Amino acid sequence: MKLVCGPPDDLKSVEVVVPHGRRIAFLLSGGADSAILLYMACLELLATKRNPVDEFQHILTIPKGTDGPHLHSFKIVNWINDRLNIRLNEPLIAAPADIEETHHADVIARSIVYYRNELNLNYSFLADQQAVPLPDIVQGLYPVRPSVNPYPDYFHMPFLNVNKSHTIDLHYRLGTEQLLQISHSCTEKRIGRCLQCYHCNERKWAFEKLQKIDPGEN
Repeated sequence: MKLVCGPPDDLKSVEVVVPHGRRIAFLLSGGADSAILLYMACLELLATKRNPVDEFQHILTIPKGTDGPHLHSFKIVNWINDRLNIRLNEPLIAAPADIEETHHADVIARSIVYYRNELNLNYSFLADQQAVPLPDIVQGLYPVRPSVNPYPDYFHMPFLNVNKSHTIDLHYRLGTEQLLQISHSCTEKRIGRCLQCYHCNERKWAFEKLQKIDPGEN
């Protein structure tokens, strides 16, 4: 599935491809980006007469302590199920035993290895994207995000060439604004927003770039 998205002065193309014959893990963080990626992947599968339930047997949510992604990922899966009349499995909440003590930057990498070993998975969908150009955001800890896919044989990262304004725009182009209401961006609060962390400011910046009003409270 390929779509052009983003602000009028910064349009870019995003393509979501679901490979055949792979044991796929979908990492659903509970945020707007992974939510629209899961929705697009399901649309792609349905368009090619493939069953999302068979292809995505494992939807994974990694607990990271402060932001409570597990509180939101279930709502996202339920909404997509109802919208597309499918029955994706509920997200699996699991991670290495010491994950709460792991540095945030290492959580995703370590958990992917854990899931791959425990569930015999060999391909993962990740919603990582470009960070907002500095100095557009000055508040919050600036994130470390890859500029290229380090393992293209194992990861599908279709948002690497876009930023938050593009992924938010995908929701409007596909009519999934309700996912914006139930998704969660803040990394400091489990419910609501701190309005101080990078991710809160990134989401605010994206809506300003699109000249739209954020319909969500998380």
